[in-house]
Amino acid sequence: MGSELSLQYISSVNSLSNIRSNVRLLKILKILKETPWKKQPFSKQNWGHSLHHMSPYVGKMKPAIAHVLIDLLSKPGDTILDPFCGVGTVPLEADLMGRKAIGIDLNPYAFTITRAKFERLPLEKQLDWLKSVSIDTKSVDISKISDFVKQFYNIDTLKEMIALRNILIQEKRFFLLGALLGILHGHRPGHLSATTSLVIPFKPKTTPEYRAVIPRVIEKVKRLYKDEIPMNSEGKAIFADSRNISLNKNEVDAIITSPPYFDTLDYVQDNKLRLEFLGLNERKRDDLKHNLIQNRNTYIEDMIQVGDNLKRVLKPGGVCIFVLGDMNLSDKKTVNTARVVSKAYESLGFSTFGITSDWMPTNKAIPSVYKRRKLDRFLVMINNK
Repeated sequence: MGSELSLQYISSVNSLSNIRSNVRLLKILKILKETPWKKQPFSKQNWGHSLHHMSPYVGKMKPAIAHVLIDLLSKPGDTILDPFCGVGTVPLEADLMGRKAIGIDLNPYAFTITRAKFERLPLEKQLDWLKSVSIDTKSVDISKISDFVKQFYNIDTLKEMIALRNILIQEKRFFLLGALLGILHGHRPGHLSATTSLVIPFKPKTTPEYRAVIPRVIEKVKRLYKDEIPMNSEGKAIFADSRNISLNKNEVDAIITSPPYFDTLDYVQDNKLRLEFLGLNERKRDDLKHNLIQNRNTYIEDMIQVGDNLKRVLKPGGVCIFVLGDMNLSDKKTVNTARVVSKAYESLGFSTFGITSDWMPTNKAIPSVYKRRKLDRFLVMINNK
């Protein structure tokens, strides 16, 4: 199919009473079909604010897609909710575009990065703190650190990392903690690990060498401030389960999110190293995996619980867009997740206006054995009055 896009109308336009709303939704679908994020200026490599590059996340939405969707669905001052925000791509872009942004996630690593992006201090204050902080590695006990973690680091580097992490958490320096997580592992000299993947930490290809932590965090922070960061923000990160959202009724103008990929991505295993660095041992990671929405057998039931909450907080007539991936059962059989979720949400009182589909390029940063051509589907729904 290449970049070819298919458009399926699930609900009859005539079934929606508000003609103005119909016209707006048709415009949204038409623009989605044109995939503007694949054209200039969005097609430029690494398009988007430097803060988007704080730390990677498996299945992360491209900032250009978030920008287009926010622009289509809202105006400055509107409240945008992402109930599965990951590392905060949608909330950050909404905030930069003058919207009130709310991001929710139950994964501690994802939440930590989203929260970090909303901690706004001048660059000079961040750098002054890093240059003045004193870390004591003599008291650092690495006996309880797993062999899985130790294989990635020189022992002295590891001790510096843990000492700095402890201070950052104690003093609630969340931006700097996010910067540290962003260089925790990867394949460049600025990363703290032996050579491995930036996104998923595969077995290191080289022997770990000593890498001083503070200087590398300083350089990372400078890169994050490459683009001007507005000091004022109404963005908010919430560590919570989207099956139990505590927002007010009709508080949200639009919902933009990429829900879990129906047992296709493992948000715990793939982020294992960063989660353990945040204090989640194997038992805690198992508990987290059990609590996240990524179990094939309970996926739809869980998503219906989320939908009940979304319908309550989304204003009547508000638009909800889900970016979803298919579930691959085999090389020849897939489940169209967008159709499945669409049917479930129609039972809750949403109307499905349409689905667009878009083939995405493979991720060059992931080893070839893990590559799979990815089809994103954009499910467009409206909250019936």
